[in-house]
Amino acid sequence: MKKYIFYLSFLFVLLLPITSFAKITCSNGIYNLDIDVDKTSLKLDEKASILISSDYNYQVFYEIENPNIIDITDNIVTPKNIGETSIKVVADFKDGEEVVSACTTTLNFKVLSSDSSLKMLNLEEIDISAVFNKDTYSYEVNLPYKYEKINIIAEASSSDAKITGDGRRYLNEGDNVYDIIVTASDGTTSTYKITIHREDANDDSTLKSLIVEGYLISPTFSSDTYEYNLNVSEDTEKIKINAEANYNLAKILGTGEYSLATGENKFYLTVMAENGSESKYTLTINRNKGNSRLEKLEVVGLKLDPDFDPEKFTYYVDIYEDIKTLEIIANAKDNDQVEIIGNEDLVDGENEIIIRVSSEHKGTTTYKIIANKLSAEEIKEVEKNTLLVKILLIMFIISIIIMFTFIGIFLKRNYKRKSITIKLDKNKKKKEKIKKTKKK
Repeated sequence: MKKYIFYLSFLFVLLLPITSFAKITCSNGIYNLDIDVDKTSLKLDEKASILISSDYNYQVFYEIENPNIIDITDNIVTPKNIGETSIKVVADFKDGEEVVSACTTTLNFKVLSSDSSLKMLNLEEIDISAVFNKDTYSYEVNLPYKYEKINIIAEASSSDAKITGDGRRYLNEGDNVYDIIVTASDGTTSTYKITIHREDANDDSTLKSLIVEGYLISPTFSSDTYEYNLNVSEDTEKIKINAEANYNLAKILGTGEYSLATGENKFYLTVMAENGSESKYTLTINRNKGNSRLEKLEVVGLKLDPDFDPEKFTYYVDIYEDIKTLEIIANAKDNDQVEIIGNEDLVDGENEIIIRVSSEHKGTTTYKIIANKLSAEEIKEVEKNTLLVKILLIMFIISIIIMFTFIGIFLKRNYKRKSITIKLDKNKKKKEKIKKTKKK
């Protein structure tokens, strides 16, 4: 009967939930064993002692779940690596040399990390990962005024370390200092400091450019000139106004496409700076009766693309490196005034030459010649490509001649063969006819 009570008690002990205790008592109603552990959470440089006591004769065995984490010798637990593991304690109670009962329990140990460094530190709004170093604890970042908040992203080197101070933060103008604190599992801490300087709001409310597509405004645009004029012909029903601010985050109101009434049309462009200050530019467009047109436009020695048409206003022409200016012939209808702008010291690449035709009563019409000046390298490439095309063309012509020559030879031979066959057939029939005649 006692034997059954022992086994039932042993089974009951095994079914108890395994938890981490500093002191454990094993008992089956007859035998008792006390296990005392002075600490179950250890730093790498610490050790734990397991004290076992009993009023009975016993023998203890240890089974370590993960020997890479801890070691145990003479009831002393020595940490080896960061992590968690358990030790199964098996106690055999003896009556002399005979084992009469057993007790099994589990001790859980955690080896704590002292690593309080960061593996990664970055900002969502601007990448600072290139300058981050886990051993560098202070960073400074400048951000434009437009950034009202930032998101600090941090990742600890140790998976069980805790981070505070990361996440979204609102920015004030000037310096904003944020501490990112990393706490290792053993309580060691490191503080990384980020100082973010948010620039003051920009006060620039000026324009960098003001353009009416297809026309030249008067006077020539300048950021600090706020009133402009333009005369267009009666048949100009719509215009498109484009503008660009000197500071790219300033807002511009008043650009876009607009219909024109006959006579004076006023348009206002408002530029709002980042700090709220404003500037206003005024554009007066006078839509007059009649129109100013060229009746002839020619570049001596060169071909315009497309061909000139008084109602076409943009043309293209390729020029070579040694050409500094174009010889342009531009004749206006009704002896209107013609002004050519930008036809001096042409540089490599695209050069925009303006031909402006104006009349006091008919307004101003603008023609453009886009002169693409080829560099020495581009000229060599063109000549090389031209030579290659010529070679390919010659090879193509030669191949055509050879092909037709072979076709001619083939047809001629085929014709001769067919003629001989026909002649032989005729001779054969003639002989057969002679034989028949002799027989008769």
